[in-house]
Amino acid sequence: MIILPADSKEGMLGREDPGQTPPDYQSGFGEEGVETLNAFVENGGTLVTFAQAGQLVLDEFDVPVRDAVAGKWGNEFWAPGSTLKVKVDTSSRFAYGMPEDALIAYLAGGQVYETVAGARSDDVERVLTYPGRDILQSGWLLGEEAIAEKAAMVSVDHGEGTIVMIGFRTQHRAQTHGTFKLLFNALVGE
Repeated sequence: MIILPADSKEGMLGREDPGQTPPDYQSGFGEEGVETLNAFVENGGTLVTFAQAGQLVLDEFDVPVRDAVAGKWGNEFWAPGSTLKVKVDTSSRFAYGMPEDALIAYLAGGQVYETVAGARSDDVERVLTYPGRDILQSGWLLGEEAIAEKAAMVSVDHGEGTIVMIGFRTQHRAQTHGTFKLLFNALVGE
């Protein structure tokens, strides 16, 4: 298993502006790292992404998923640190021990997933889905319709392996404690 924390695609590829981050603290595994990650999953490994780290998978791997809030700003969609309601597919191995209704803390930079129609759409399992309305529990949410009935967390079959995309930072210090189970379940696997 490999976990990609909430980091930008540019940072993971080593394309950060060197003037902004001291060399000892720059991340990056480059294009060769992307190819290695892809081969790892295709050969049976599990890759877990948090928040914006999912962009690497969306752009560089052939997955039938897209970020429904990519490029949306202002009144179209904004939730800069809000507690949101989700429905949990309790039959998913990644949701073991979770209640049917849960809360997540969505921070700016998170992702919201929807399946792209096509031959591989059956490879996508929704683990957490935003309800159709009244999603906000606490905080600020503009553009609720942009995330209504879309996924907060998906698992995607990729070759012999699995990619678990968590659109929020499940381990973040401000996260609701109940979402730690989602990470632990991904660590345990099948």
